[in-house]
Amino acid sequence: MEQETGNACSLVLTGGGARAAYQVGVLKAVAECYPRGHAIPFPILCGTSAGAINATALACYASCFHLGVRKLEYVWRHLNTHKVLRLQLGRIVTHSAKSLIKGALGQPAQMAMPLFDNSPLERLLETLIDFQRIDNNLLYGALEVLAITASNYNTGDSTTFFQGRPYHQPWARAGRSGRSSIIATPHLMASSALPFVFKPCRLQNHFYGDGSIHQLNPLSPAIHLGARRILIVSLAHEEQDSALLSGNPSSSDIAGHLLDTIFTDALTSDIERLQRINSTIALVPERKREQLALRHIDNLVLQPSQNLDELTHKHFHRLPGNIRAVLRLFGVEAGDATGLASFLLFEQEYCRELIDLGYKDTRARMEEVCLFLEV
Repeated sequence: MEQETGNACSLVLTGGGARAAYQVGVLKAVAECYPRGHAIPFPILCGTSAGAINATALACYASCFHLGVRKLEYVWRHLNTHKVLRLQLGRIVTHSAKSLIKGALGQPAQMAMPLFDNSPLERLLETLIDFQRIDNNLLYGALEVLAITASNYNTGDSTTFFQGRPYHQPWARAGRSGRSSIIATPHLMASSALPFVFKPCRLQNHFYGDGSIHQLNPLSPAIHLGARRILIVSLAHEEQDSALLSGNPSSSDIAGHLLDTIFTDALTSDIERLQRINSTIALVPERKREQLALRHIDNLVLQPSQNLDELTHKHFHRLPGNIRAVLRLFGVEAGDATGLASFLLFEQEYCRELIDLGYKDTRARMEEVCLFLEV
């Protein structure tokens, strides 16, 4: 059962790999609506994949919104690919050879070998995030709940791990559930483990991957946790337009379409669904709404004014040479319109441009943002 939390506002941060730097620019602009020392205006924080990492970082500094955003911005502005991932080509070759031999002998196949090793990201999170601060912020009232979503490979469900106040209860719906947990590095690693790119993460005897995969209702966790208003930071271009293919799609084109489907399509559909439900609820008399426990949920979507894929082109050469070489095997070149490279481009120059774009886009809508946040 959803917990009513007054007029609580939730922040929903989606996945997108390196693109999530855009979210930091948005948050930087939003922070300017509040005086220094003000607590986070989003007591309900929901994140998926790279958005889960940003949400958790904010939860650690929920008592001081400005400080949390400044620390998050510093990390993203000084990021490099080697701090997040590394190519494990030698292990892939060895693994493939062993799999072929086992197949020829009729033995069970080995676990899938991911293309990249994300242990550098794990070490970075362990160094930068003080998870004990989340408990402190919950205890002293600066935060209501932090929710991190991952995909359960064993059940095929979308699982939201939440750490909140005692009255927040678990839930179960078709294809999705919420579990009370103490959020830690493994939850973030699981939520951001993109299939075939990073290895699955084991939690409570189940294997989990990127939270966006089975997440058909990205707004569901915020609603279950009692949000009455939801600020959504999407990484899809506000006028998304796909380039027309002149011939057969390459592996790069197909990968780009798959990533767009995983990270943006479900969110777009869920926002439309929420808006339709709001319109329907408006037609129901107020007394009847109370009897049926129906409530209107305001929402505001902030998204890039430019296609983030296009920003990737001029930064493609900044990727480590071995990673560029592997991407070229999949047909990814600097001039491609695919989003594949943009998810892996954890380089300072690219991240800084995304932060600046997020800040500029949000400043352009500052009056609308302040009105929504009631400040």
